Amino acid sequence: MQLRHYALFFIDVKGVIGTWNVGVERLFGYSASEWIGRDASIIFTPADKAADLCNAELETAREKGFASDIRWHCKKDGTELFANGVLETVNDENGNLLGFTKLVSDETERKRLQDSLIELNGALEHFAYAASHDLQEPLRTVHSFAQLLLKQQGDRLTSDGREHLDYILKTVARMSNLTKDLLAYAKAGLETQPPVSISLDDEVEAAVSQLSAAIDESTATVTHDSLPQATVAHAQVTRLFLNLISNAIKYAMPGRKPHVHISVAGTDKEFVTIAVRDNGVGFAEKYSETIFEPFTRLQRDPNSGSGVGLTICRRIVEHSGGRIWAQSKPGEGSTFFFTLPLAPEAD
Repeated sequence: MQLRHYALFFIDVKGVIGTWNVGVERLFGYSASEWIGRDASIIFTPADKAADLCNAELETAREKGFASDIRWHCKKDGTELFANGVLETVNDENGNLLGFTKLVSDETERKRLQDSLIELNGALEHFAYAASHDLQEPLRTVHSFAQLLLKQQGDRLTSDGREHLDYILKTVARMSNLTKDLLAYAKAGLETQPPVSISLDDEVEAAVSQLSAAIDESTATVTHDSLPQATVAHAQVTRLFLNLISNAIKYAMPGRKPHVHISVAGTDKEFVTIAVRDNGVGFAEKYSETIFEPFTRLQRDPNSGSGVGLTICRRIVEHSGGRIWAQSKPGEGSTFFFTLPLAPEAD
């Protein structure tokens, strides 16, 4: 490790800086004489000084033996850099506290790149939202006129003409479904509803109610155990269960009545793990990550969907602070697991 790229210094028990290295001058612009003997809060921003974050950080290190932070810091010339700092205690042979060592690295360029990517991603989400929304109207127009033409002029068309017109209708329907999925995907990233405490039982029941026609048509059975309260955006979780249940029905095993069961696979102090298990066609384990990528369809049936549903599920779960994964075997069904933050009262 080249220490000239890192600021490394000692802080005594009173919070006074006792050492200097060339990295201090490179990162913060202070010479040794300007640095040694100053209070450690010298590199904290005015807002962080007002909040007394320096002493809070030292106190955390006293209690735990270390403390870390990543925030904006002040340089000698008044400009700021985004830095990652690690503070560790220094003790004598009897365990008495002598002070602290602090190692600081400059993460400004990485922060700027991250912010640029976030901004770009936001712009792309807005574009996807606008494009998918604006495409709905012309698609409805094409579909309406194609239906009208088939109704009014169908008897005059040749069999090839009717076949071509039928192909147009099916293609427009697929494009309409794709734009709806893109709109749902964009909305999952753009919606900023504050998380609230909700009943996962109610969310499952809401999803089942909205899918009642598909459930009846496929003679599927959807069951669930008692589920806890979670702290998430209400509309998003309904969509999450909708996508997972409808996928299970869509990819049912031929000759086998679809059965979907939702249960709790585990809990800890902060998260609950939900399992959505089906008895459908399943898939090879090597696709367990691929299926969450946009426009991925393992089934070659052109009517099987746009391949965005599971991507939306991942976005919803990750925006809630959780994660999602799947286990499956061909012909033996699939189980989708995801974690969600538990509501405070669920503890």
